[in-house]
Amino acid sequence: MSSLLPLKPAPDTVSDRELEPRLVGFEDESAEQILSAVTSTTARRILNQLYLEPTTVSDIATELDSSVQNVSYHLNRLQDAGLVEVIETWYSEQGREMDVYAPTNSALVLFAGAERITPSLTTALSRVFGAVGILGVVSAIVHTRWSVVTPSPSPRVPGPPVQQPDPTMWETLVTFGTGPGGFVLGIGIFLILSLFVVWYWRTYHPARSRTQSM
Repeated sequence: MSSLLPLKPAPDTVSDRELEPRLVGFEDESAEQILSAVTSTTARRILNQLYLEPTTVSDIATELDSSVQNVSYHLNRLQDAGLVEVIETWYSEQGREMDVYAPTNSALVLFAGAERITPSLTTALSRVFGAVGILGVVSAIVHTRWSVVTPSPSPRVPGPPVQQPDPTMWETLVTFGTGPGGFVLGIGIFLILSLFVVWYWRTYHPARSRTQSM
């Protein structure tokens, strides 16, 4: 019976499993449980051993010269803190199942003082709106300086001046949009939005995805 059961196949290492590092701030909800789980020197040695190679409770106990009960106790605490997990099952020569433990991440980083680990979308949007506002002022100046008002032809027979009606809001917007100021504003907004989209997909979105997976 025992010959039909696998005996300690090579487990996947941290690099084989393509894990991401885990960043935990001291003020995070999980920080207290993690710090409590790694308070013991034995717990830290167990965690370090699993980062070197996934293995079973009995093998860890042999490596650390500790009892199986003591190792199991710390492994349960590390598992409750989300630091280790069971990745597969080995079988002893007698066919007894043995859980193989491994880290849940490629590295554990506890940090303090960092206000943000991902780029700020709010800050980026405020900068976009600020840039658009500045661009609007520049385009208005360009429109004022470069727009040409075509003078109406002088009548051959002198007569009383004809008062032209004030342009409507729509006519003013059309004049601005079809003039040099509108061209500058349109090109500028297109460039600003293009840079924002590139930043979002290349910087913000990947960083946010990594943070949520930790």
